[in-house]
Amino acid sequence: MIAIQAKLLLKYEGLTLNTLVLDKTKLTIGRANDNDVILDDAAVSSHHARVVKSESEYFEGHHDYDLEDLNSTNGTKVNDQAITRHRLQHGDLIRVGVHEFLFDSGEPQKHETTAIYIPDD
Repeated sequence: MIAIQAKLLLKYEGLTLNTLVLDKTKLTIGRANDNDVILDDAAVSSHHARVVKSESEYFEGHHDYDLEDLNSTNGTKVNDQAITRHRLQHGDLIRVGVHEFLFDSGEPQKHETTAIYIPDD
C-alpha cells in the first residue's frame, strides 16, 4: 500500500520553489526562527499561521488538514478569501504575505459518482 503524503507546494510565478510534506501533527508558518516554515517578509507575522493534521472522522486511515490564522496582522487567505480556520481541500491556494502555497492532498482525485433514478409517478 502506498502512503499518502499531503504537502504544501511553495509557488512563485507558476514554479514550485519548495515542497513541504505535512507529516507532523502541526506545521507553523511565520517570520520567527522557531517556525517550521520561516518566511522573510515584513507582511508576515512572527507566528502567522499553522496547519493542523488530524485523523479523518469519515475515512479510516486518512487525515484532515486545517489551516488556522494565528491572529496575524495581515491575515491568511485561502482562494483569495480571508480565513480564521479553514479545512483544506486539494488544490486550495494559500496566501501568507506575498507567499503562495498550493495544498496537495496526495489523494487520487478521481471520485465515483452515483446516480439515483427517481421515476415519475
